[in-house]
Amino acid sequence: MKHTKKVLFAILVPCLIAPTANASVIQISNASGSFNLQSHTMDLFSGTSPDFSTYDLAEVHNILNSWGITTDGKITILPVDTVQGFSFLTLIDREFGGGDNGNDASLGITSTASNALGMVINDVGQDSWQLIQPPFGSQTLGATFVWGGVDSGDGFAWTDLVYGDAVSYSFTDLDGDGGAIDAEGFQFVGWDDIEGWGIVSTNEFNVDGTSMFTGLVIPGPPTALLLTSLLLCTPRRRR
Repeated sequence: MKHTKKVLFAILVPCLIAPTANASVIQISNASGSFNLQSHTMDLFSGTSPDFSTYDLAEVHNILNSWGITTDGKITILPVDTVQGFSFLTLIDREFGGGDNGNDASLGITSTASNALGMVINDVGQDSWQLIQPPFGSQTLGATFVWGGVDSGDGFAWTDLVYGDAVSYSFTDLDGDGGAIDAEGFQFVGWDDIEGWGIVSTNEFNVDGTSMFTGLVIPGPPTALLLTSLLLCTPRRRR
């Protein structure tokens, strides 16, 4: 038994001290409860920060659409392993790849995260946004996203998340009766090793046009399995 514990410790410790290599799951909590989103790799964010290029934005939509996920008229939330590390994306409506050709739709977002994280945003020069970065602690993005609701979209992402990082989001529907975002506007998407990308949960705006949720990066399956194995191998005290 002691030998088994030593082996497990030898395997487990490197995993715990190198979290950036394995961070892959974010736990979401909202008014409906909590659930986990598993990430997967996409070749994104190789450009200059903080630019979330229209090409990258359209490519995410194309990938999700190829898995049968409709993103037009939705606010799509998903974790992705990118060039800039474990990233958490917010996609607003569908971007078809041509860029914005109008500004008939709008959405307010406030999001807070660790000040150690990076951030990328689409239409850097068009949207009204501010990133408040105090000298320590957290940073907050306050933004009013505007886009052409017919054939373009918008979005942003926090990047380089590691275990224990927490994020919070507050949305305000500024579109009124414009209808750019569906009534069941929010969809939370995650990866499954068998099924691929899929919708894990959906939600809608409250009656006052707001919606909030929080996220926490938790250990992915390999590390969680090791932790469980270690606990199971710990001898119980005899009564």
